[in-house]
Amino acid sequence: MRPHGVSMIRRIDERKGIDIKKNIEWLMFLRVVVISVLLGASVIFQYTAKGAVALFGRELIYLYLLIGFTYFLTGVYIVIIPRLNNLRAFAYFQLFWDVMLITGLVLLTGGIDSIFTFMYIPLIIAASIILYRSGGFIIASISSILFGVVVDLIYFGFITPYGSAARLEYSDSYIFYNIFIYITAFYLVAFLSGYLAEQVKRTGEELIEKKIDYEELKILNNEIMQNIQTGLISINKDGLITSINRQAESITGRTLKEVWMSHIDDAFPNLLENVDHSNLAYMEPGLNRWDKEFISHTGRKYQLGCSMSPLTTHTDEEAGKIILFQDITRIREMEREIKRSDRLATLGKLAANLAHEIRNPLAAMSGSIQILNQEMSLSGENKHLMNIVLQEIDRLNHLITDFLLYARPTEIKRHTLDLKDVITETIELFRNTPKGTHNISIKTAFRDDSVTDGDFMQLKQVFWNIFLNSAEAMSEGGVISVSMENGTDATDGMIELRIRDTGPGIDPKIRESVFDPFFSTKDGGTGLGLSTVKQIIELHGGSIAIGDADASGAEIIIRLQRHDEAESSADSAPKK
Repeated sequence: MRPHGVSMIRRIDERKGIDIKKNIEWLMFLRVVVISVLLGASVIFQYTAKGAVALFGRELIYLYLLIGFTYFLTGVYIVIIPRLNNLRAFAYFQLFWDVMLITGLVLLTGGIDSIFTFMYIPLIIAASIILYRSGGFIIASISSILFGVVVDLIYFGFITPYGSAARLEYSDSYIFYNIFIYITAFYLVAFLSGYLAEQVKRTGEELIEKKIDYEELKILNNEIMQNIQTGLISINKDGLITSINRQAESITGRTLKEVWMSHIDDAFPNLLENVDHSNLAYMEPGLNRWDKEFISHTGRKYQLGCSMSPLTTHTDEEAGKIILFQDITRIREMEREIKRSDRLATLGKLAANLAHEIRNPLAAMSGSIQILNQEMSLSGENKHLMNIVLQEIDRLNHLITDFLLYARPTEIKRHTLDLKDVITETIELFRNTPKGTHNISIKTAFRDDSVTDGDFMQLKQVFWNIFLNSAEAMSEGGVISVSMENGTDATDGMIELRIRDTGPGIDPKIRESVFDPFFSTKDGGTGLGLSTVKQIIELHGGSIAIGDADASGAEIIIRLQRHDEAESSADSAPKK
């Protein structure tokens, strides 16, 4: 939308141009009418007074020429006015020639005693209407000068008014009186008509401004109504729809053209179902709100938060109602998810406490059975059963330990560290384990810039779990490759780690479930190893994903935030 001030000035200027042109056209029309009527009356009067022969007298020939010249000028004005840009100058030009024509008319009809001297006054009024105060005073001044010149020329005998046989004799007082009266009248009319024209002009401009303000306010109000993210429907007292905004059209699946002047219950049958809005104007605040399950015209289901308010006129008379509604489907889903998450969090907390309580007696049982195993001389089936008990206790203890680590993650202690150091130390430890020495080789390709902020021990746990998973997948041996590079966007400030093995790979059907808790494809697996890895990485502000699967192995992609040198501190990570 254009700025208010520029729009207003432009439209006022356009209105001024239209008004000047319209007033000039009226001036041309009235000129022809007045000249024709008054001169026609003059001819009739002189004809009746002097006889038919006088019609062809010299003075009447000049009258006819004056009428013809006036018609000719008017015709020229009509032709050229559509092509003119400076209408103000053209108006001055017309008014000047009108003064000349009136002066000629006065000279032809008796000079100082002419009955047409008063015609200067309507012309001054017309000048004030068209050109306001300045125009009125300018035309009054020209009229005064020309009238005074005509009177003086007659007084001193330089010219004789047509229709007079000899030079007329006038007294000094008579001449002075006439000039004074007419000039005073000219300027008084110019002042009064100019003042009134200025008042009318000012009132007109204020009216235009008010109209422009109203129109722009109406446009702004319509834009707001159409662009708000709340559905809006207005209905009249009979329940007929009078307006509907874009959001309401999007939710309901119906357009204004389809539902205009339809009854609200017919257009949207279940929107106001079971809603009592007969006494809406007297409702307590908040009582006119409700939630509604709504099915749109396209069949889509929405959960709407609705409200309704009375629509009143400036006299506080009810003209209808405004219905507002928002799509709160996602909000309600989030509320349900939050409630579900709260229940799961409570259940998780209870499970963690229960697991902790189970681990204590489990440790006591494991110790006691080991002592009995050492002191008792068991053989055969009994010894085998005892070993099964010890193995299952170890497996159960390992499961509970992993579960507690997942359910109660250790607080991250961030330090500036180099990922190369973390991975190198993890590889050294892993190579000293039975699984790390069983035909497993680990290759690395590091970059120099691999500094991040994180918890050394927890990140080491991440790589340990991944190496262990890869080794278990390659039971016959294989290669684990660790490469480090910038993120796909070199400016995103991320370090990207790719850990790849030469095992059987990951079935595409289970790719989405790999990081889920308790999901495992291994016999005896807890399904918490990779879940814990994902949790630690996300707590560090990073991300983890499965790379493109193929027949040559599995790939895990880890992205961690690169350390910002501008914010680095003198702290370094403890490595042990």
